[in-house]
Amino acid sequence: MGRKSTVQHHPQRARIESMLDDGVSYADIVRSVGGTSIASVGRFALSRKTELAKIADGLPTITDLSARLIEAADDAQDLRRHSRLAGTPVARARAIRAEVDVLTKLIQDLEVTDASYGELAEQVKSLIHALSEFARHEPEHARPLIDRLRADLPDVAAALDRRTGTKS
Repeated sequence: MGRKSTVQHHPQRARIESMLDDGVSYADIVRSVGGTSIASVGRFALSRKTELAKIADGLPTITDLSARLIEAADDAQDLRRHSRLAGTPVARARAIRAEVDVLTKLIQDLEVTDASYGELAEQVKSLIHALSEFARHEPEHARPLIDRLRADLPDVAAALDRRTGTKS
């Protein structure tokens, strides 16, 4: 992982965190506190959210990054193949270097670690447990949720159906 962010080292970090919790805009935080940038406050705010909260808010997650990395790797492979046939070794090396730089930057900015995947797995496990308990204790209220999950997560919907003892 890279170095700590500007906000993590900032003498008014607690105030910045409080302002973020209160929903103050990044621009207002930068104007009020100083010594930061909108980008650094944004990255810090993103790093504070759990992976499930990022998904719920439509923000970039480790899953998004993985998909982008796979796509970038595929493009890099295509470029290497093309440069092997039609390019020079220098052009090929530059293409590979550019791709590595992009991937490194993405990993650093999103602070992806092996622990991120473990944290997401634990959060998903807790979410499934909570949904299961909800379905068991409130089957009539859980029915619309189960019906919605059926399209995107059929295995989860089936498990919740079993917990309620009903099927739609």
